[in-house]
Amino acid sequence: MKAKKTWKLTVFGVLFCLAVGLIWQWDLVDRHFVAAAVGKDAGIAGKGQVDIPEKALKTVGVVRPRPVTGEILDSFPGRARAGTQATLFFRVSAPLAHIHAHPGDRVHKGDILLELDDRDYRRQVSVVQSKLKSARANLLKMQTGARPEDVKILNANLAAARADLDLARKQLERHEILYKNQAVTEQAYDRAKTSVQGLESRVAALEEQLVRDTKGARKEDIMAAHAGIEELNVQLAIAKDRLEDTRLAAPFDGVVTRRIPNTHEMVAAGAPVMMLDDISRLEIPVDVPENLVRRVLALKAGANFTAFFLTAGDRPYPARLTEYSSRADQATGTYEFVFSVSPDPGDMIFPGMTAEIRVATARNTDQSRGLAVPLQSLMGVAGNTAHVFRVNPETQKTERRAVTFETLSGSREVNVLSGLSREDLVVDRGAAFIRQGETVKFELSATQGAM
Repeated sequence: MKAKKTWKLTVFGVLFCLAVGLIWQWDLVDRHFVAAAVGKDAGIAGKGQVDIPEKALKTVGVVRPRPVTGEILDSFPGRARAGTQATLFFRVSAPLAHIHAHPGDRVHKGDILLELDDRDYRRQVSVVQSKLKSARANLLKMQTGARPEDVKILNANLAAARADLDLARKQLERHEILYKNQAVTEQAYDRAKTSVQGLESRVAALEEQLVRDTKGARKEDIMAAHAGIEELNVQLAIAKDRLEDTRLAAPFDGVVTRRIPNTHEMVAAGAPVMMLDDISRLEIPVDVPENLVRRVLALKAGANFTAFFLTAGDRPYPARLTEYSSRADQATGTYEFVFSVSPDPGDMIFPGMTAEIRVATARNTDQSRGLAVPLQSLMGVAGNTAHVFRVNPETQKTERRAVTFETLSGSREVNVLSGLSREDLVVDRGAAFIRQGETVKFELSATQGAM
C-alpha cells in the first residue's frame, strides 16, 4: 500500500512540473509576438520582465485634399425612349383585309400599314354621288326653266283644261235650272259642282307651272335647292373620308413596335391596332439632385452634354437639353431633365436601352470648386452629407468632421464642398476601424509620399 501511494505522489509531481513549465513558456512566446507587433525587441529587462506598451497604436493611411480645378463632370443615368411615340387606330370599323407592315419594319410617313375591307364604304360613296347628281339636275332645271317643247305641251294641256272647265260650267248652269225645277236629283247637281271645282284647280296648277317654267323658279326655291346640294356635298366628303379611313397610313417616319389584330379579324373604330416609334430622335430622362439643378441650368448654353449608351461602349453622342421639370419627385426629391439625342440609323440604338448623360464644362484652372478626397474616406453617408476623420499631426489624435460632397464622374474620388481645408490630413485607409479622439499612427498614401 505504501509503495502504491508513493507512486501516485510521484506521478502528480511530474504532471505539476510539466504544467508550470508550459505556462511559463507560453507567456514568453506571447510577450515575444506582442513586442514584434509594436516594433520593439522582446528582450527581458530588469528581473526578467518584458517591456510592452499599455496599448498597441493603429496605423492608418492619410491624404491631403487636393483642389478640384479644370473640367467639371457630372454623370446621370437614364433610359432612352422614343422622341415620338404613337398608338395607331382606325376611325371606322370593318374586318382587317391586308397587312403591309410588321413589328421591326422601318416605315416612312404616308406608307400604308394596314387596310380594312372597304366594300360597304365604297357603296355609300356611290349612293351619295347619285343623290348629288339628281339634286344638281333639279337645280339646273329650276334656274334655266322648261324647254320650248315642254312649254308647248303645257300650253296645250292648259287649253284643254280650260275647255273642259267651260263645258263643266255650262253643265252646272243647266243642272242648277233643272235642280230648281226638281228635274234632276241633288246628287247629280253636286257632281256637276264638284267637276267644275276640280277643273278650276287643274287650270290654276297648269297656269302656275307654265309661269314657273317660262320665268324660272322662285328665289327661295333656288336657295333651298342650293342648300340641299351643299348638304349632299358634305355627306359625300364624309363618305369619302370614311372610305379613305379604311387604310391606315404612317403619320411619321419610324419603326413598327407592335401590331395587335390579324387578318380577317373585326377591327372596331378607335381600338389600338399598331404602335409606331420615331427613333431618329431619342429622349433620355434623368433624375438630377437638387444641389446640381442650378449648375445644369446655369450651364445650359455653354455646357457640353454628352450621351453614352451601354451597347455603344465609349462612343459619345452629342445631347441637347430639351425640357425639365420644376417640381421635385415626391419619392426621390430629384428633378427630371430630358435630353435629346439623334443617333445614326445604323448605330442600332433603340428605346429602352441604358444610357448615361454626362454634363461637362471648362473652368479656369486657377479657380477651385472644391477639394477631392478618396471615396473610401466617407463614413455615414446620407444623401450628399457624410463625415470623415482627420488626424492632428501634433497629438496624433483623430477628429470627426462633417462634410458635404458631390460625386466626380469617372473617378474614385468625391468633391468635398465644405468641412475641410487643404492642410487637413484625412484618413483614407482604416477609417472604419477608428473612433473619435483615438491616438493613431499615420502615414501618407503612396501617391502623396510617406510621412
